[in-house]
Amino acid sequence: MILYGQSLSLNVRDLAEAAERLGHEVLLGSILNMSSYVDSEVSRFWLGTREVTDIDVCLLRSFGPGSCEELTRRISMVEHMEFAGIRVVNPCYPFRRARDKYATQYVLAKAGLPVARTFTTESIYRAYEMAKEFGESVYKPILGSRGYGSLKFSDPDLAFDAYKMLTRVGQPLVIQEYIPNPGRDIRVFVVGEEAVASAYKYRAGGTWKTNVAQGGRMVAEEVPEEVEKLGVEAVKALGLIYAGVDIIESERGPIILEVNGAPGWQALKSVSGVDIAEKIVEYICSQKPQVRDSRAPGSGKES
Repeated sequence: MILYGQSLSLNVRDLAEAAERLGHEVLLGSILNMSSYVDSEVSRFWLGTREVTDIDVCLLRSFGPGSCEELTRRISMVEHMEFAGIRVVNPCYPFRRARDKYATQYVLAKAGLPVARTFTTESIYRAYEMAKEFGESVYKPILGSRGYGSLKFSDPDLAFDAYKMLTRVGQPLVIQEYIPNPGRDIRVFVVGEEAVASAYKYRAGGTWKTNVAQGGRMVAEEVPEEVEKLGVEAVKALGLIYAGVDIIESERGPIILEVNGAPGWQALKSVSGVDIAEKIVEYICSQKPQVRDSRAPGSGKES
């Protein structure tokens, strides 16, 4: 079963087609349409009206949009699925941490991996002080992706005005040092403990962002082995099965910028020639299946 947010993407379709080619039955659906049931003897799950309690693997692509309460239910439901013996990829809480830029930073730092200096607050005055300390700084939405909403500031007073507007709409402030770069960064795609594909991302003229969604160009060039290893270490530290890792070259060595637990791969697939969806499905199927203990309350259907 592949769960997406509100709508299908090319990446979800790739996963479904790869799984079907490899002989698996595939269900596609929105996580918004999932229901669950629990009592002392049994746990059950439905996608729409179809019961999916006995599904072997759930490929989780998104928690979807919604209120804090709706997202809380979905996160708890996915963890409940794991408790009931369904293998979830990526696992629920590693997936949540990778979605959260703040959590990603402290998990990587705890593992001793190089990250950008990051400050988080809900105080515009503390944020203003840090913007002055950083000199050049970047604001990032805590749940953002593809570079949308990220803002770069050289003037702390302009940053302060932006922070005022952001806090008015309930956004926490995640502020990072701006790391000068040679106009590019690196995408490393990791499956299991292997970097299955990597490429350089070059920024479009007139912008500081290298995201393909923001006009950046992905180019197949040889990536240093130590950078690919750093990507593998980042994925392992976060407890993910697969991820896209963005790494920037800096004066103090490679630094991890992002780890995406639901990455896109269309551009990387195009330049590398690697069928990334197939790599993901093959890896998952190569792992030993989880054993369901039907004797444990709430762990699946009764035997």
